Amino acid sequence: MTEMTTGGMCAPHLLNRRQAMQIGVGLFGLNLPQLLQAKQSDSNESGKQDISCIFIFLAGGPSHFETFDPKPEAPAEIRGPWKPIDTNVPGIQICEKLPLLAQRMDKVALIRSWQGKSGSHSTGSQHVASGFKPTGKQYFPNFGCLVSALYGSRVPGVPPHLGLPVAARYTDPPGYLGTAFSAFDLKGDPSKPEMELGGLNLSQVRFENRLEMLAQLENLSRLQEIQNSQFESVDKFTDEAIAMLTSGAMQKAVNLEEEPIQTRERYGDNIYGRRVLLARRLVEAGARFVTINQAVQGGLFGNAKTNGTWDNHGWLFDSMMTFSKPPADLPKGKRWHSYSGPGNVPQLDMSLSALLDDLDERGLLDTTLVVAMGEFGRTPKINATAGRDHYPNAGSVLMAGGPVQRGTVIGATDRKGSLPSTRPWRPEDFATSIYHALGIDAHQTYFPRLARPTPVAAGELIEGLF
Repeated sequence: MTEMTTGGMCAPHLLNRRQAMQIGVGLFGLNLPQLLQAKQSDSNESGKQDISCIFIFLAGGPSHFETFDPKPEAPAEIRGPWKPIDTNVPGIQICEKLPLLAQRMDKVALIRSWQGKSGSHSTGSQHVASGFKPTGKQYFPNFGCLVSALYGSRVPGVPPHLGLPVAARYTDPPGYLGTAFSAFDLKGDPSKPEMELGGLNLSQVRFENRLEMLAQLENLSRLQEIQNSQFESVDKFTDEAIAMLTSGAMQKAVNLEEEPIQTRERYGDNIYGRRVLLARRLVEAGARFVTINQAVQGGLFGNAKTNGTWDNHGWLFDSMMTFSKPPADLPKGKRWHSYSGPGNVPQLDMSLSALLDDLDERGLLDTTLVVAMGEFGRTPKINATAGRDHYPNAGSVLMAGGPVQRGTVIGATDRKGSLPSTRPWRPEDFATSIYHALGIDAHQTYFPRLARPTPVAAGELIEGLF
């Protein structure tokens, strides 16, 4: 049994109360600016720009027609009722329901010739999140888990990879790496987050006094009871949990009350806007990779807090704007879950615009890659229930920050939005490009601990993106 962790710290099951109290001395000593300054100092010493990533996964598959690739010249049953609008970059138009993002096109790149291979939520999501199309159980890890395995924590007490509220829908994020490299998920409302690591939940990430911290430290002994043959994961979770509870970094990062109310309102002062704001604070505190599952919950798909969706097979134009009331023509017997806040399209417009502004104003956009994409696009033809179905043949992706070229459109689809009319860019290419933006040469970097050296991605860099 391991008795010491890094730095000579006792394993949690060997801590007595006095030791635990001594460890807690630094709990309230740090703030986000100090953490950011330390992070920048380390980066400057190495001479290498250290890039973080906020990966906004639009679970369920957003319609490219109703977001970033409107088709005003297509027949009515394809173009839909919403019109395109001009943006602040001449010649680029997007959907009229994204007016805030339209004024920030000079900060982003749109890739309109995205093309996947699967119309399945699970297979499509695993392909998009890892760069490898699974042939059975997911084997290769998602981006954030691999970054965690390659780089580890940047700042003590801040996990390298976090999921809001989970690291990815429809996937097994660590793949063959195992639970030792799972993301730390911050579930529930970010104003009262719960941290999940392995089989242990830390019910409160914000600690008001040392007695609460002490109780959490003592509860870490339960990690030894997890039915998990991978002892590495137990040791790793133990070490990271101790660091997280005692450094003060996470407690500061998740305290959204430090943000002015005007800032919270710009993101959308609701559970969905708070997740995007929290992602910015986590990156600012030192997180390497934050995955947000950004989909509003409501309508036909239930009222849980983790499985909202962009999967609008019916009543798309009502559902994308609000779930506050059911569509007028909704058949009897269809259960509608009301939610009074904005729907997916205005929520994305609000929170992503605020994120881009915040990162830019804080000098973080150059060191933070932002990706917004789903597992596939939607069918060109609107169906009988005013929705669009799964469609992997075409879609759009937004990228910004880091070395990404700003104010540009890469690729195009045909007049009906049914197929790329230029070179298609596939999940393998996005994987290679995302790793490149993070400073990883995908063709010369190999997955850890595999007997046969296997590059972490097999695609090509997206032309014109950097």
